[in-house]
Amino acid sequence: MTNLIVGIDLGTTNSLIGAVVDGAVRLFADASGAELLPSVVGAPKGGGVLVGRPARNLRLVDPEGTVSSIKRSMGRDVRVRVGERELSPPQVSALILSALLDRAEAALGGRPARAVITVPAYFDEAQRQATKDAGQIAGLAVERLVNEPTAAALTYQAGAEQRVLVYDLGGGTFDVSVLERDEGFLEVKASHGDTHLGGDDIDRALLEHVLEQLGAGRPVVERDRRAMTRLLEAVERAKIALSARDEVRLFDPFVAGEGAAAVHLDLPLRRETLEQIARPFVARTLACVDRALRDAGLGPEALDRVLLVGGSSKMPLVRAMVSEHLGRPAQVDLDADRAVALGASLLAARIAGAEIDEVLVDITPHTLAAGAVGRAEFEDDVEFEDDDDDPSAPMALVAVPIVPRGTVVPVERKRTVYTRFDDQPAAEVPIVQGEEALAEDNTQLGVVRIEDLPPGPACSPIEVAFRLDLSGVLHVSATHLPSGKRAEVHIAKSPYQLTEHQRRRAREEIEDLRASGPGGPSDEGAGEGEREGEGARVAPAGDVHLARAMLGRAGRALAQANEREGTDPDAVAKVRAAVEALERAVATGDAAMADRIDALSDALLDLV
Repeated sequence: MTNLIVGIDLGTTNSLIGAVVDGAVRLFADASGAELLPSVVGAPKGGGVLVGRPARNLRLVDPEGTVSSIKRSMGRDVRVRVGERELSPPQVSALILSALLDRAEAALGGRPARAVITVPAYFDEAQRQATKDAGQIAGLAVERLVNEPTAAALTYQAGAEQRVLVYDLGGGTFDVSVLERDEGFLEVKASHGDTHLGGDDIDRALLEHVLEQLGAGRPVVERDRRAMTRLLEAVERAKIALSARDEVRLFDPFVAGEGAAAVHLDLPLRRETLEQIARPFVARTLACVDRALRDAGLGPEALDRVLLVGGSSKMPLVRAMVSEHLGRPAQVDLDADRAVALGASLLAARIAGAEIDEVLVDITPHTLAAGAVGRAEFEDDVEFEDDDDDPSAPMALVAVPIVPRGTVVPVERKRTVYTRFDDQPAAEVPIVQGEEALAEDNTQLGVVRIEDLPPGPACSPIEVAFRLDLSGVLHVSATHLPSGKRAEVHIAKSPYQLTEHQRRRAREEIEDLRASGPGGPSDEGAGEGEREGEGARVAPAGDVHLARAMLGRAGRALAQANEREGTDPDAVAKVRAAVEALERAVATGDAAMADRIDALSDALLDLV
């Protein structure tokens, strides 16, 4: 275990963990054999914490007690409520990481202490540091952060040298990378993306369509958070089902309201409707594809392969639009859901010393710059005054690029900036990230400040040095050359720098939360304990509550299906079988109840 490093895909919708064991890549599953862990965290009212499918099921009956899609908040100075506690995004992510580590520990007989964690290629410095903080809060030494498309490409075995475009559309983020393979090297030529574009956006747009169909019932549903959560879950399942079917039915009698004011949902949904809704989002990804190709200096005709990864890329519309746009077939040679985790596991093994053939050469997707007073190449509509005779006159703080986007990492670069006034007592150099000419228009990463400068004339030189490591983590130093005075800062990539003390406190808080339930933590039923005398895990109360609600909904759906002409008898039989399986799970408290709930939810969509 001392040399083992695990690979983790910390996703918006689902997360996975794996490692190279006995020479083969292995992804670790839960007790039911599921490798995908829903990235949902919940705190049931009885105490403890749920992670994964039990938390996702709790969300349907207690949405206020759960958090999902936390990846979209990484790098932001926010707190989210999990039950009775308020946690930072890194702490919520650390709970997900801890549940993944539980799986690995059960499979390996020891808890891994080192990891490679994947991040979207277009994550900025704040988001990368927040991810690293999450790993450290979970008790991990984060050996490397690796970009998700790059990790996915590691799993693809090409014979000859090739240029490959990896299109990665996940639940909450989109990335595209152009890579080149040559004689054992995998080099990233360009990356682009959007960290707030993914399947979640399509789900919400589809939800809006469903709400419009409710007409006068819409306000009643929108006031009921539990009903809104159920509808969002239903449209997500419908979206997935429509990748394989032409039509599904959304059915939820008494979705909100009571008595005469009750709102009933009974709506057929066709693939054409979904594709019409999803098309603008996919079009936005194609603009990122074009930008990445321009940065790589390539046209679509220069590509040998186009690979689709990420759960949302399994939509037929995505494959069709990407293929048409690039003039070549987009392929799903890789397992769209598992490719990133498999690649992270391979890279982890290589870092641990295993003989993995390919050497990875990655790049930084954003320009890193220092702010300095002066002129730059501006757009026509940017103006500022510059009066050297009046030091109080407004001046522009421009971004002086030190590490341009597309630079291979690791890298060290230096630039010289200058003091503005005579006898200036201190100098502050803002550190920014982005492509804009004005420093204020970019993402602010931090400030390096040199104090107690000796008296001297204006324009005294200050050398600013950037060191960007393999994980994309930035270290900055500034040296006042005439005096040798120096300041150094490890750029805080979250709005607040986590010290070791803060990380320890954050870790203690989530460990206390994990241990506060009767049965301790587990992504298979945390907080509910074990069945007396048997030592077997039982389903959490949230699953039981949801299962009973699902059984009632299924009974009403079957009754309506029997009254409706043309219902597929095979679909009815499938629902009846799923009902019987779930009833048995409820009667026995089976820990596999979450599987039975999922099976019944999917079967109900077939009652068209």
